[in-house]
Amino acid sequence: MSMQELPRKSQDVEKYFATMKRCTACVLPETFPGIEFDEKGVCNYCGTYQKIQVKGENALEQELAKYRGKGEKFDCLVPVSGGRDSAFVLHQIVKKYHMRALAATVDSGAILPEGYRNIQRVTDALGVEHVWIKDERHIETSKRNTKMKFRAWLKKPSINTIVPVLNAGDKQMNLRLFRCAHEKKILLVLGGNNIGNSTFEQEHFKTGFMGVFPNERGYYSGFDKTRLALKFGWEFMRNRHNYHWSIFKEYLGGAFVYFFESLRKPDDVTPLGFYDYVYWNEKEVLSTVFKVEWQGAADTTATWRIDDAAYPLIDYMYLRLVGFNEFAEFYSKLVREGQLSRSEALERCVSDSAPRIPSLLSVLEELGVTKEEVDKVLDKYRIRLLNKILKGKSRFA
Repeated sequence: MSMQELPRKSQDVEKYFATMKRCTACVLPETFPGIEFDEKGVCNYCGTYQKIQVKGENALEQELAKYRGKGEKFDCLVPVSGGRDSAFVLHQIVKKYHMRALAATVDSGAILPEGYRNIQRVTDALGVEHVWIKDERHIETSKRNTKMKFRAWLKKPSINTIVPVLNAGDKQMNLRLFRCAHEKKILLVLGGNNIGNSTFEQEHFKTGFMGVFPNERGYYSGFDKTRLALKFGWEFMRNRHNYHWSIFKEYLGGAFVYFFESLRKPDDVTPLGFYDYVYWNEKEVLSTVFKVEWQGAADTTATWRIDDAAYPLIDYMYLRLVGFNEFAEFYSKLVREGQLSRSEALERCVSDSAPRIPSLLSVLEELGVTKEEVDKVLDKYRIRLLNKILKGKSRFA
């Protein structure tokens, strides 16, 4: 393929992905939304990056002291998903900070077998009581809606709606955790940032293709929240295959929580982000959770998001459409923080981004489509998408 040509065939795209320009400091590619390179090939994300700052463990201890011994049976509720980060939070809260923790999991029907296994193993190893927050009717509705939404997406694909279409995670997850804590008279819900994730996991690219970016903590301004709502609303309306009352209700309910979650949270429950206080270090996280029987998945070298049923397909779609997925952004942050070298990040991007074929096929079977059907849509759509993304880039000028 000529350096002056935009990719026009499927084989051209594969060649392009193999050689596309990447930041010389991190591993972000030129298909990443909003990216620009300076004369040395360094991207603007590296150029403006500020090291992650946390409030510190002394500040965390001061906060925990306000709740330690105050609950009837438990000092705090800790959400666990089956992933490594929530397992680490639970371990540290119990073993290092000596809090009486209740572990809780919102099961929205999107937990992989690895997630269930790790929840059981970790809570058993730590001797922590665990509760499931589960609504079978909600799960059934969510799965039915996801099937309809994905079939609609295949008829009119858009990179902007991959996550809202496929992420079957409960949009009211935090509210359900807060209510559980309230019912059990627990005053503190203690998770990662946004009650779930570390700062490293806050992603810019998933909404960045619409020109809307969160801050490094994953938060959007009120103005940007409104912009996102309008843009997602437009994406919904422009695809007539979405016109089902059940889907409309799901999106409307999700939007309400997105804007007004704080109004519905019980007043006596306080959320606290563990990783706002404790710096996330991958080596420390993994070495700790391995000691309490946490285990990765057999079909991937990655240790991130192995518990979520949506992500084998989500990551596969991004990789096929734009040549990267969440691992590129995640490992680029680790490079900037000095936790990985650039060569290590590149190697891990290749390894960890490799499709989880068994999990992927299982997800597609549940959605009622074949991999061949999905690939056909992706291959056709990505030609148009890449021409739009790469238009005006210096490489193709």
